[in-house]
Amino acid sequence: MNLADKHNPSLQQTAKRNDGQLARTSHIAPQLKGVDLQGRLHRLGRSPNSKAVAIVFLSTECPVSNGCIPILNRLADQYRDKQVEFYGVISDHTVTRSEALHHHRQYRIRFQILFDTSGELRRQLGPTHTPQAFVLDPWGRVLYSGAIDNQYVGLGRKKRQVDQSYLASTLAAVIANQPIRVTTTEPIGCLIEQPQNDRRPSDITYARDIAPIIQANCVDCHRPAAVAPFPLTNYQEVSKRARQIRLVTQLRVMPPWKPISNFGHFRDERQLSRREIALIATWVESGKVYGDPANMPPPKRFVNGWQLGTPDLVLRMSEPFHVPAEGADIYQYFVIPTGLKEDRLVAAIEYRPSNPQVVHHASFRYDNSGTARRLDAADPRPGYQRFGGWGFNSGGTLGGWALGVLPHRFPAHMGRLIKKNSDFVLQTHYHPNGKSEQDQSMVGLYFAPKPAHTHVGELFVANMNLEIPPCEERYHHQASYTLPVDTVVHSVLPHMHLLGRECKSTATLPDGRIKPLICITDWDFSWQESYFYATPLRLPKGTRIDFEIYYDNSESNRMNPHFPPKRVYWGEQSTEEMGVCFFDVTTDCAEDLKELIRHNRAYTALESRQLFGRFVGTPLEPGTANKMQSSDATN
Repeated sequence: MNLADKHNPSLQQTAKRNDGQLARTSHIAPQLKGVDLQGRLHRLGRSPNSKAVAIVFLSTECPVSNGCIPILNRLADQYRDKQVEFYGVISDHTVTRSEALHHHRQYRIRFQILFDTSGELRRQLGPTHTPQAFVLDPWGRVLYSGAIDNQYVGLGRKKRQVDQSYLASTLAAVIANQPIRVTTTEPIGCLIEQPQNDRRPSDITYARDIAPIIQANCVDCHRPAAVAPFPLTNYQEVSKRARQIRLVTQLRVMPPWKPISNFGHFRDERQLSRREIALIATWVESGKVYGDPANMPPPKRFVNGWQLGTPDLVLRMSEPFHVPAEGADIYQYFVIPTGLKEDRLVAAIEYRPSNPQVVHHASFRYDNSGTARRLDAADPRPGYQRFGGWGFNSGGTLGGWALGVLPHRFPAHMGRLIKKNSDFVLQTHYHPNGKSEQDQSMVGLYFAPKPAHTHVGELFVANMNLEIPPCEERYHHQASYTLPVDTVVHSVLPHMHLLGRECKSTATLPDGRIKPLICITDWDFSWQESYFYATPLRLPKGTRIDFEIYYDNSESNRMNPHFPPKRVYWGEQSTEEMGVCFFDVTTDCAEDLKELIRHNRAYTALESRQLFGRFVGTPLEPGTANKMQSSDATN
């Protein structure tokens, strides 16, 4: 049993025990996403502060469906600025993309239309008619399904006046946080015909089925001058690598994404559905048919230069760094003076490598102690080289960048603190690509507008009393931390080294409910990053955060740095191990954040004592740090 399987009952319990309108939902849909008529990917319910997602299945020919478009336009306009995502879905496999575009223009549709080429949205939500409406919460739970209103009482039987607007009433109730009176009605309209999964393999084409998948999920990295090793921007480029694409998608190596599905909901989740993976495999096996050009999505356009606009401060490595043609991956730290004359809150950071072909990922931190400068001065190359740790504990984290991750701003007046006269430290993971290369990366800092008042703090959860015996394939280790104040969690970053295999973090609320935070069942040191929650999580005072880890210190672990295996302890070096979970957090008032940081630093100091105690032969009992800091909070 892995960590994910072990926790599934708790997930079900959480869904059943929620109070209010969510407890009356009919079912929970998996992660929903769709591609619009312009080929852009939309992750439904993943917009910041989204309260609801309205989805209406439409037809280009059904008179009932077309007749409701003016009503839907008004609803979309009404709720555009009220935290409601509004989508129409065309899921008829006989309709081409160009026909759907013509229909969109002809009826002057003012909301986003998703062209459900794979039939994934229809398969997951199960509509039977057009039009048929669904309202979901940001977690994918269906709050309402059925007719838009009661205008039609049967096929061809239309009332003169609508007196029950089901879709509008549901959205109004969600926005007002009130009970939903009607959760299901019978849709009336045109029956949805042949399911997508009944299509013959030869009907699966690049233009209609595969190009939207590749364009929405792959070309951000796989395009000229981007980070991936080759482009996938057209049929020729995809077709000549089709078998490899089938393999890496079936293995879920690509797109790169480590957290398992439906265990915490994150922004920009880079996962293909089983249906999408199956479509790719069927297309490859049935001859890689191109199909009707009228179904091709428009080419995806990319912003040249800074994605978030002109930064407030641009920092650049002082000199190029040489990446050799071969050898082990390199973790290099570059120290860049900020020149800041005052403390600022950083709302976003945009990272731009000069040579993306050799950059795997990057992490950011600031140092106001001068330690990073001394480490830099002691290394004759640009920056300094380490594996597993920064070499200093001062300052604070500023986030990071990984393949496929787009920069995002914190909400208004919120950001991570960077202190005046500090140094920006850029950790870059380079991977040699067979020829000698150079890189001189830069970062753009975007400051929160003054007077910014909400500081983002960093929470540390770990048990440093770690000792992994040799030859253990599944060595279990656990850490816990109890929140001293009400806390809002924005992101999570688990961290281990080469022996780590699985990790899971959960939050147990004071009333016993369990919230999943993150679970990774196939840890890879090369693919770690910060994961931002689609909706920040509010955890009340007294919530216990648990971080559970399994290590593989056996010969079967091909990443094991020791052969034969040796006893491994906590440490920063590649031959040592770690197990820590970081969280970006805020509180509702500044005093609470000060208390939280003070409390967590006391917890961290006690954990360090456990580490020190190991060397002097008197380690503390596991969990002592969490007990002591809880006691400290009450004294």
